Amino acid sequence: MEIPSLPTRVTTATRETALIIDKLQTGQPLQVKIVDQLANKHDVIIRLGNQLIAVKTNIPVTVGQTINVIVDRTPTELILNVKQPPQANQQIPLSLRHLLPKQTPVSDFHQPLGEVLAGINKQTVQSALTQSKELALQLLQLRRLANNIIHTLPKQKNITTAAGLKDAVQHSGVFLEPTLQKMLLDNKAALKNHSDNATTKHQLPLEHLATKALNQQSTELSRVDIKANLIKLIQLLNAWPNSTASQQKAQPQRLTKEAAPSSSVKPTVMTQQASAAQLFDQQIKALLNKTEGALSKITLNQLASSNIDNSTGRQTWQIEIPFLNQQATESVFLKIEQEDPSRKKTNETSPQWVVSLEMNPPKLGLIKNKLTLQNHQISSHFWAEQLETRQLIDRHLNTFKEQLSRANLKTDSIQLQEGPGPIMQNNKPSESILSEKA
Repeated sequence: MEIPSLPTRVTTATRETALIIDKLQTGQPLQVKIVDQLANKHDVIIRLGNQLIAVKTNIPVTVGQTINVIVDRTPTELILNVKQPPQANQQIPLSLRHLLPKQTPVSDFHQPLGEVLAGINKQTVQSALTQSKELALQLLQLRRLANNIIHTLPKQKNITTAAGLKDAVQHSGVFLEPTLQKMLLDNKAALKNHSDNATTKHQLPLEHLATKALNQQSTELSRVDIKANLIKLIQLLNAWPNSTASQQKAQPQRLTKEAAPSSSVKPTVMTQQASAAQLFDQQIKALLNKTEGALSKITLNQLASSNIDNSTGRQTWQIEIPFLNQQATESVFLKIEQEDPSRKKTNETSPQWVVSLEMNPPKLGLIKNKLTLQNHQISSHFWAEQLETRQLIDRHLNTFKEQLSRANLKTDSIQLQEGPGPIMQNNKPSESILSEKA
């Protein structure tokens, strides 16, 4: 029988008794019935089997109620834990739980992408898969897209420059839709301006040229923007045919046109091809999973960047930038906040900018930095997970101050802080983009 409004842990502790209670074992399920309740609501009489026992309880009960409990014995007392009713999220089918996209670090898709690209380039995979024209065409499309994604990812040396970091932020996927919308509005404005100044016979060519220019701009953006590339990759992977089935389907047709290989060669070659095709299918599924997770993370960053706090006028942008460090992929998380000074009860007239940075370089561990800029005066605070990293940062604080001075920025406070530091990402990777309780 369900008990409404149960606390997280609810117990019923029995008073000392020398009855059959001594024979009860921890973990044993029982049913007890509430026989009577005193005025203080905490002392009740329960029926346990054929025996009446006085107990104390910290949960609301009613006379006549039957409760499912589990025995928890301690050296000095016996506790009857009320069995919790099934939670709503436990009723969600396992298949639905698998379908809910998980957010993962944006850079996590790079390793399975490289494995798929390596698989395409292997001759054993090519010979196994290109027997199907459909697979051959999609292999070509996937190879081109994979090479483009890898070549357009920012390089570590580029994001250490102002121009390179600005370019990486613009193409991080967070600004894809606003940029496309701006292109469309600019195109309409330019077309209207030309239409007002052009004759009727020239209007059609102008519209054609404007549309062509817009298409070129959007195509170039989709080539370098990480979110646009991930969307194209997901579409291609979702339409990917099962290479093993395609190979088996195509094999009889192939054997009717070609002479059958000798019995000593045929099993080995076909087994190698089948194994390669099966491995490739697994790599495709792994790549799809990581790509969807990366797209979910970008989408969550966009949602977090869309709201303005009306009380403070604070605008926030959350951006994760994947970049190549030699052959490996890393990422840096940025949280940029701008606060309207007119909403603050101070005499400041210039906006305050706060940039929070979080990254996890190999061998250095988690590093956080929070930088505040106002009136060309900067404050910066560092946190590091590992002791060696903290010592390394501490030795280079003066170098950091000198770099800020060369950029005509006055330093207020540059410090290395103790502790884990502030929480910068409210939604950690590997969480569902949707709540299962929704």
